[in-house]
Amino acid sequence: MHLFYQNLVKIAAIPMMEQCKLDRPKKSGTVQKIYDAIFASSSSSSEDSDAENTENEKRTLPPNFEATLDALSGMDFKLKMGLKRETVEYLITQYSLSKFVPDAFGGGRSRVAPKKAVYMYIWFIRDDSVTFWQLAEMFAISTSSVWTTVKRVTDFVLSISNEYIRWPEGAYLHSNTEKFRLKKRIPDVIGAVDCMHIVIKCPKNQKEMYINREKAYSIVLQAVVDADKKFVDITCGEPGSLDDYTVLKRSKLYHDAERYYEEMFLNNYFIIGDAAYPSTQWLVPPFKESENLTESQRKFNEIHNSTRMVVEDAFGLLKVRFPRLANFTEAKDLMMITNIVVSACILHNICINFGDSCDVKVENEANEVDPFVLDDDEIEDANLDVALDRRQTLFNYLRQQNII
Repeated sequence: MHLFYQNLVKIAAIPMMEQCKLDRPKKSGTVQKIYDAIFASSSSSSEDSDAENTENEKRTLPPNFEATLDALSGMDFKLKMGLKRETVEYLITQYSLSKFVPDAFGGGRSRVAPKKAVYMYIWFIRDDSVTFWQLAEMFAISTSSVWTTVKRVTDFVLSISNEYIRWPEGAYLHSNTEKFRLKKRIPDVIGAVDCMHIVIKCPKNQKEMYINREKAYSIVLQAVVDADKKFVDITCGEPGSLDDYTVLKRSKLYHDAERYYEEMFLNNYFIIGDAAYPSTQWLVPPFKESENLTESQRKFNEIHNSTRMVVEDAFGLLKVRFPRLANFTEAKDLMMITNIVVSACILHNICINFGDSCDVKVENEANEVDPFVLDDDEIEDANLDVALDRRQTLFNYLRQQNII
């Protein structure tokens, strides 16, 4: 097995920043409102559901949030947690068996049970407004324990990344390329690549490097997505000021593709990307929009963009299911933020494997920062030789088949 098949998830090596700041809310009533909202919207199939809901609204703050979530029906659990109970129970079981669960007692303080730990982690990435202090009140533990627990579960999810984020090969590869072909009749596509910006607070160091084109501070998530909207390769943590092509060239994906091209792109398979990327032997972008495009080139762009939309959809689903990725108000620790983003991508894949769908319709607006399209003279170091230009080869094939 070649090196590129190992550790496909790359987490950018970012220096540890200052630890997250825990902002205590002015009113503890904020937490009570969370309970009220859950009880008020919970459904019941019993004949006395109306009476039960009225009684639930009168409840005072329970001793911890865990019991509240356990009492929810399967439908309401999915509504509030964003994941099915079966998916969460799987995570709890796997986490409980891992090395990341601390000893029963450490430093004279009882450990946080696996179920409570997983509940806290999911609620944190699910609710972009909840603070560590509020989580501490909800689950009846200290704020320092919340921070440690969320980090611990995040590290656990990262540890199983190779099980769920895999470069297509074997039967998976052939099934995946066939699914892409059935979309718009483009053969040999392995996946679609794109970048998404994760907005963050102003970092303590090198803050100018993190200002993106929208004048916001961000880090970049680069991903390759398969036909089922699963992530097959991830690079996360590069500063928001970098354009998509630069992020690609700095990524493990790029270096592996150059070094292990024959293994990664067997039989001239390739990935597709938007106009921000160059045309190479393994990456096919659309033709640059201009008045000089032929009708065939315009048709090529249409079916290309339609096929590539799976990566936009995947980013959209990621943000819908885990709103924290759009609002990191609690942490300024860039390594922690990067790890949480990657863990959310892994959890996204787990959900797809479990048939745990996200029922909300996603608009294709995942990349809130307009792609920075380089001029041709700025990408002259790419493989633009006609013999290596996979786009031209694909274009010729589609014309021969009367697809464009």
